[in-house]
Amino acid sequence: MKARGKTARLLIPVLIFSSSIALASTPNLKIKTRHGSQLEERKRDQIERLAKQYDLSKYTLTRDIMIEQGAINHSMPELTLNLRFLDNDDLALSAYVHEQGHWLLVERGRGQNELLFERLHMMFPGIPTQMPQGSGGLRDTYFHVIVCTLEWEGMEDLVGPQRARRVIEWKQHDHYTSIYETVLQNREKIETLMQQYGIKF
Repeated sequence: MKARGKTARLLIPVLIFSSSIALASTPNLKIKTRHGSQLEERKRDQIERLAKQYDLSKYTLTRDIMIEQGAINHSMPELTLNLRFLDNDDLALSAYVHEQGHWLLVERGRGQNELLFERLHMMFPGIPTQMPQGSGGLRDTYFHVIVCTLEWEGMEDLVGPQRARRVIEWKQHDHYTSIYETVLQNREKIETLMQQYGIKF
């Protein structure tokens, strides 16, 4: 009887722990394809598979996702992903986290984005804004410093520091090159600013 009681006591925390894991799983994503093509369906399958493989609950602010061949990845009004990185899960996952990071910045930065922009501009004057160095506009380029840092933090959490850094270093030579370079060289300083504004996944 004593042994049985001890076993029961040991099971209780295990059951509680298991249920907390189940509650933390990725919410159901509402993924649509723009044209219903075979490649778009492959991309949808990839995102759905990654959502099962990783717990994306913390990194999912919007569940409405459009897959569109030929589009440029963008976050709003509807999070839209193109067909890049079909054969590279880490890069595909980082694109998902990146676009969700824009949603987080809007939500957490509401009412203080003007001050945040001014602080970023003072800290890192002269970041080129034209693509591929920047993102096309002054404010957007500087807000991308925050979004790309959120992306790096999220990827570290999901795939570990080494794979996450490889993703960011690869992107630094692909697009937003000056933005990713700024993030790679100044992460600690950027994260200190983010903490002051309560910006964190």
